[in-house]
Amino acid sequence: MTQLKYVFLLRIEKNMSKAVILLNMGAARSAPELKQFLYQMFKDKRIIDSPVRHLLAPVIAQTRYKKVWKKYELIGGSRLYDITRSLSQKLEKRLGYDVKYAMRYTSPYINEVISNYDELILLPLYPQYSTTTVESSLDAFNKTGFKGKLQIVKPFYQSEDFNKLIANKILTKTPEPSSYHLILTAHGLPQKIVDKGDPYEQQIKQQVQLLSAYLPQFKSIRLAYQSRFGNSPWLQPYLDDIIPDYKDEKVIVYPLSFMIDNSETDLELKIEYAELAQKHGVKSFQVVSCPNDSDETVEFLTKLIRQYDQ
Repeated sequence: MTQLKYVFLLRIEKNMSKAVILLNMGAARSAPELKQFLYQMFKDKRIIDSPVRHLLAPVIAQTRYKKVWKKYELIGGSRLYDITRSLSQKLEKRLGYDVKYAMRYTSPYINEVISNYDELILLPLYPQYSTTTVESSLDAFNKTGFKGKLQIVKPFYQSEDFNKLIANKILTKTPEPSSYHLILTAHGLPQKIVDKGDPYEQQIKQQVQLLSAYLPQFKSIRLAYQSRFGNSPWLQPYLDDIIPDYKDEKVIVYPLSFMIDNSETDLELKIEYAELAQKHGVKSFQVVSCPNDSDETVEFLTKLIRQYDQ
């Protein structure tokens, strides 16, 4: 009788198991991990929509990872994992149940973290929606065959709380905003993907308008795109093309596309674009950190998650 009761209790506990899964792209903390990241990314149909990707992915990964890793060494590898782990732990304390994270192109993958749960809330850590980010992460989730209760947190780029959080971060970094130009950067996207109906560009522009209303103190506010590769047209204007416009001026940059600092912010913006700005005579070039695992971020995400916690 005792054994039957124990088994019954275990079944109840299993049926009630729930977790929030934070979804992100992944990152490289070592050269082999960077090679894996590149391979998985270029194998993704959301990145290269052609069967040729299966031939290109291993070639690109093999030929690029050593050269790219030399740049990563300047920042000691990506901080994305450490910050995400901290964010997960802080959210778990606030919510009272498990908060895990899964990456798209590096471990832990989504299938590795959901097997113990019957109810999931998926939270893509992308403020805006794109087929290359949110949809790609959901592709990976759909392959797991998960049959339990599922809720997916919608993009939150229009959230008043979120945009006030960003505005406060920018103003805290800028003691005299009237002497600065603000550049809101977004990760680039090939124009052909946008032309197929991807809503990313539209949502980025909407968020820029919302943020501009909270930040009238700056000399100017401008949108630009970073992190492009290849020769095909991407969303414009490119950040490297507009930096020369700010000779002898002070510039502060906020990366709209990211919730957590990574190689695109720590390496590209804070080192590579900063060097370009110096070359073109920009008087001051500062980068505001992402929301990361700050108390304000934890408060916002807790409130957001609880809207789906039913």
